[in-house]
Amino acid sequence: MKIADLINKYGEIYTPYMSGLVNHLPMVQLALYKMTDDMDYVEKYTEDYLVKSRMDSINENHEVIGSIEECLGKREMYEACLDKIRSKSKEQNLDDLIGYILNRYPLGMSSALFHTTIRLAYGVEGMDIDSDLEAEVERALAFYITAYREGDVFSRAISKEEVVPEMHRLLENEEINRIRKSDSGLGQKIKDLYNLEGYKNLGFIIKGTESEKVKGLFEILIPAYRNGKSIRVLHCMTGLQALVVLKRYFDNYEEVLDIMTTLIITHLLTEDGLDIKNSDKRAVLKTWEEIFQKGSKSMDVHTVKLAYTCEKMDRLFHISELRYMAAKVVGY
Repeated sequence: MKIADLINKYGEIYTPYMSGLVNHLPMVQLALYKMTDDMDYVEKYTEDYLVKSRMDSINENHEVIGSIEECLGKREMYEACLDKIRSKSKEQNLDDLIGYILNRYPLGMSSALFHTTIRLAYGVEGMDIDSDLEAEVERALAFYITAYREGDVFSRAISKEEVVPEMHRLLENEEINRIRKSDSGLGQKIKDLYNLEGYKNLGFIIKGTESEKVKGLFEILIPAYRNGKSIRVLHCMTGLQALVVLKRYFDNYEEVLDIMTTLIITHLLTEDGLDIKNSDKRAVLKTWEEIFQKGSKSMDVHTVKLAYTCEKMDRLFHISELRYMAAKVVGY
């Protein structure tokens, strides 16, 4: 069996949703395949995942819609949206359709805790391996549309060297702390932050090249994850890597990086107890091959995906701390 056959088999049975959570199966399947190059192992992992997970099944009886926009932010319309996406992909190049959706709705990149962007990036990587995974990209686009929640973009630009002190300043802000410490859920905290007077000027984007912007964010994300092991921080990292994968589809990638910076910082600010002090400098000297070998054995899909993300970003941007962190995450 090919990896495309395995991903498509279950992608056609299950939606991207899992009650109130997210179906990680297609993402972890591709990550494991690229980490191990062992289809037998990926099939066995899939079987185990299916035993412990209860994903939402596809609803065959759904309405017919006239446009993708009708489904924006309506998860119950996933199947109808997928039909429309497939109809459009027959009329135009799929790459063009990806570009259209991403450039029209870039403020939705953090929807479902960045999973919409992450699944689309995995789908694109899969499509680059095997064109049969165009079907997975179509499913990911329907997920991106139906899970859509809109963010915003900060207006104040700072240098990479100012990122950590500026983040500390945000964490000390009285009004932001009131929201962080409230009993509200993630979605409500995000809304409250965006509605906070002057919030767009309180936050920051990062000046410079792609590398400077990405490295500036990791100066916050790496210690934040080391100190708290937060699932929100983890998805900020995997979401950032997903954006890098999708770079080729954006008309203005620099502006989109600024949007992603805003989304990441806003998600971080919802975390009460966030600690970005760089206190853990102990090096675990393992190769990426060793990290992948151990990480691929984990039944925690987030461990697998984080190891995959860290390797990709280290090789692209030469951030050695990611290798040390990933080694600890997988259990060294």
